[in-house]
Amino acid sequence: ADATIPKEKIGLHEEFARENGTLLRSLQPQTTAPPLRSADELSSFLASQKDVFENAETILLWFDGLTGLHGLLRLAQTEPEILAGIPKQSIVLITGRSISTLARTARGPFSVLKPERILITRKEAISPILSAKNFQAFFEELQERDIDLLLLDTSTIGLRPWNALQTLVNYMLTHGVPSETILLLLMLPVIATILTFLKQVIGITTFGLYTPSIIALSFMALGWHIGLLFFFFILGTSYATRECMRRWRLLYIPKVAIILTVVSFSLLILLALGAFFGITPSRGTIFILLIMSTLAESFLNLKTEEGWRAACLGIGETLLAAILCVALIQWPPFQSLILAYPETILLTLLINAFLGQWTGLRLIEYFRFREVFRHLQEE
Repeated sequence: ADATIPKEKIGLHEEFARENGTLLRSLQPQTTAPPLRSADELSSFLASQKDVFENAETILLWFDGLTGLHGLLRLAQTEPEILAGIPKQSIVLITGRSISTLARTARGPFSVLKPERILITRKEAISPILSAKNFQAFFEELQERDIDLLLLDTSTIGLRPWNALQTLVNYMLTHGVPSETILLLLMLPVIATILTFLKQVIGITTFGLYTPSIIALSFMALGWHIGLLFFFFILGTSYATRECMRRWRLLYIPKVAIILTVVSFSLLILLALGAFFGITPSRGTIFILLIMSTLAESFLNLKTEEGWRAACLGIGETLLAAILCVALIQWPPFQSLILAYPETILLTLLINAFLGQWTGLRLIEYFRFREVFRHLQEE
C-alpha cells in the first residue's frame, strides 16, 4: 500500500480478512524519495520481504498510480528469484485514476512479470477479494456490483497500429530500460513546448531553452527542494571562485575551466555529505548535476555584461519557468497519460509550428508599453 493510505484503513481490512479466513500480509513502505525514484525504493523494500510472495495467490497493489507495479517490475529485473511464482499469481491494482489509461501503461510490466492476469479496479473491490473463495468468484462479484474494472491477460496484450509507440515503450521496459529514463525522454518535448510558450507568448526571459530544461529535469529527478539547494550551491560556488580569481589576470576559457573544476569538487563534497545523511542520488542524477554545473557560466556572463539586477532577474525567471514545468510534469495523472499515450508528444510538433509563426506582442510587452498605447489612444 502507498504511504498515503491511512494505517487505520489497512488495519480494518486485515481484521476483515481474518474474519473471512483469508491470510493477508500488509506492506506499507514509508518512502520519501522523489517520484522518479519511488519505484527503486519500493523495490529495495520488497526485496527485504522475500517470504511474503511465497505461496501467495494474489498481489494486491493499492497505489494511486503505477508505482507499485513499477516497483515489482524493478524487483523482477534485479532479483527474479523472489518473484519466481508470479506466473501462477494474479495482480490487482487499486486506483482512483483512469482505469483505461493505467491499463495501457500496465502492458509493459505485464510482458515482463508475466502474471496470470492483472486486474485494475477501484478500492470498493478490496473487501470482495478478501472474502472470495477464488479469483473467478471475485471477478463475478465485481461484475454483479457494477464496480469499474479492466482485465489484462495474454488475450488483450498485442500490437495494434494505433499503439505502435506504446509498444516501443513497453519493449524498452521489458529489456531493462528504467521507467524514469523513458519518462524523462518523453517529458523533454513537453518541457520545451511549455518554455517556448512562456517565452514567445508570455514574454518571460530565461537563459535560453536548454538551461531551464536542464533545471526542470534536475528538479524532477531530485525533488524541487534538493534541486534548489544544488542550484544555488552551484551559483554561489561559481561566484565565490570567480571573485577569488579577480586578482589574477587569466584568459576567459581557462578561468571558466577553473570554475567548473571547483564546482565539480564542491559537488563531490556535497554528495558525500548527502550520503552521510542517507541521501543518495541515482546515477542519472549525477550526469544532470554535472550538466547543471555549466549553467554558472551563463549567470556570470550576464552579471558581468548587464549587472546584478539583470542577472538576478534572469535567474528568477529561469527558476520560475522551470518550476512551472515541474509542477505540470510531476502531476501524477499527466505522467500516467504520457506513459499510456506516448503518441501525444507528437502534438508538441504542431504546437511549436504554430508558435513559430507567432508575430503578435508578448503579454508582458502590453504592460511594458502601456504608456505608449495610452498615448496612441489619446491621439
